[in-house]
Amino acid sequence: MRSLFRRAKYPDFTLPGIKVYGCTGQGVVRRVQGIDGESCIRCGTCCRKGGPVLHQEDKSILLKGYAGYQHIITIRKGEPAFDPVRGALRPVRRELVKVRGKGKDWTCCFFDEKGASCAIYEHRFLECRLLKCWDTSGLEAVIGRDTIIRADVINPGDPILQVIEMHEQECPCDEAEELAAGLLRGTDREKNLAKLAELVRKDLAIRFYAVSELGLREEYELFIFGRPLFQILSARGITVRPSPGGLKASPPELKTFLNTAFKNE
Repeated sequence: MRSLFRRAKYPDFTLPGIKVYGCTGQGVVRRVQGIDGESCIRCGTCCRKGGPVLHQEDKSILLKGYAGYQHIITIRKGEPAFDPVRGALRPVRRELVKVRGKGKDWTCCFFDEKGASCAIYEHRFLECRLLKCWDTSGLEAVIGRDTIIRADVINPGDPILQVIEMHEQECPCDEAEELAAGLLRGTDREKNLAKLAELVRKDLAIRFYAVSELGLREEYELFIFGRPLFQILSARGITVRPSPGGLKASPPELKTFLNTAFKNE
């Protein structure tokens, strides 16, 4: 793994022609227009529930520089995420890219709390354009359709794609979720905990090398690798801590695990 990183000539990767810069923070005032007796009152509820998932037609927004890698996050295949159609937490079946939240909150990073407005409203993403809280049919029609993955918005042949592939092979989310589910079943508890700790170690090691040796900007990490595994496991009540022999995973409290568990279909 280390030799691959050292051979790679990692550029300051950007999309062709993209200018990566942050939002202005000024916000764009939205006119409230009535639609069939309904209207947006700019309460911010939709924006606070999380940013949109990106679709193929959203790539132009990135290319033109209205949003950049620092504004998006990858939801990896197998990672637990809220399914708006079923209204439940479920593992995603395909990699997704969506707009990041603010800090530990999923509130869209482009939402201006003070002005209750969107910093890129004139250039907002597809799901934001379609969303009407009083009529969600337009949004529901595109959920899960023509969504993008990381490779869609990274230059072909960029060495970082090799690192992403290695990361997926060495510490896949679906394997971590399967091991976590094994804890609930009570099968090979100590073995599963040890495997989870090893997955977390690999995840952190790859991130460290990408930043320290390849020059990956830290603000791009969540787009390139998604959330760290220890954070995903923590939401399930599984903690991973340093120990004299390395990292050690601790099992969740049964109540916590049951509250976050879901059934795969």
